[in-house]
Amino acid sequence: MKFVYIASPYHADTPEEMERNKQFAHAACEQAYRLGRINGIKIIPVTPIGNFPYLDDHKPDEREQALHMGTALLSKCDELWVAGDRISEGMRGEIRAAARMDKPIYSLGIEQQKIQDAIFDMLPMLDERQCFQNSDRRDYTGQLLIVKPSALTPWSIEPENQLWIATHGNGCRPDAKGRSVFVENIFDGDRASFDRSDFYGVANVKRLPDWAQKAFEEYQQQQNSENESEEQDL
Repeated sequence: MKFVYIASPYHADTPEEMERNKQFAHAACEQAYRLGRINGIKIIPVTPIGNFPYLDDHKPDEREQALHMGTALLSKCDELWVAGDRISEGMRGEIRAAARMDKPIYSLGIEQQKIQDAIFDMLPMLDERQCFQNSDRRDYTGQLLIVKPSALTPWSIEPENQLWIATHGNGCRPDAKGRSVFVENIFDGDRASFDRSDFYGVANVKRLPDWAQKAFEEYQQQQNSENESEEQDL
């Protein structure tokens, strides 16, 4: 028995087109089920389309939540099958998430090259090679840290989600009994907490790829601007 996640286009400008996309997704699920029957394999196809009717795809925050929930569903499946005639933005994320999770990816009618193109330009994950040597023994407070992919949720395994500034927490000190490190993401400002062991260590900015160096510079500029504004208000 295999749980197969069906990826297909959904987002559209009109309700009529979105309804057609929903019907196509259901038809793709039926096709996958019948292909399994023909080949003597019990396939249980699932699709996020229509599973979250309480989330409005035209509201950015709810669409983002639906994408996260869909990828969480993908993490429970055995394979990803890609259907349709194009790779939408959401499908690109699903394909990349499946690739990060080492799940088999198959075509259900779409050109295989389109799937490969979606995977080709993925950014590589960061690791201890971008950290200062033995930096896992340092005080993390105020430092730029690289979190291990294993500490991220399945739907957030992307290099952008590996870069965090440590703000506080007993886990910042290497000799403390507490282990929690509270952090802020340099891309979107999200706040979270990790165990100290979840980090490779302190990032050596000079060893980071260009996109990460640029993001860190922009983060620093924003922080400096906010600090100057606060000082002027005093």
